[in-house]
Amino acid sequence: MLQEHWILVANAGQARLWARRSMAEPLLALAEWVYPEARMKARDTERAPLGHSEYGRAGLAPHTELKQGHRNDFAQTLARHLREAALDKRMKALALVVSNPFLGELSRHLDASVQKTVCATHALDWTALKPQELAQRLRQDLLL
Repeated sequence: MLQEHWILVANAGQARLWARRSMAEPLLALAEWVYPEARMKARDTERAPLGHSEYGRAGLAPHTELKQGHRNDFAQTLARHLREAALDKRMKALALVVSNPFLGELSRHLDASVQKTVCATHALDWTALKPQELAQRLRQDLLL
């Protein structure tokens, strides 16, 4: 089934993929991802805390690197899904409404088949919006 326009609304911890054929139509939910590791504190995802010794703090733990790794994994998951859809010609156009800095992370993983379909990119975190409010904001604010 060919979807005229897909809209990915995402941040580093969750994403929803929507579709519609025209701005007058309601949004149709296609997929949803939740990646809780991106929101966890690094100490909760490690077996042993880094940067500590029995005598006190030995140095700073690479918490930023761990969080970056989780964001990278999630971005790759989303990019794979979008690539499959682009190759199967299930989408004609794709709009990205993705929070910063996750937008950059995701963009690095999008291959040429997906990049050719991208018609709009907005660095916004609208993942908390309800579907009706999202549809209204997409129409009014972004003309999508």
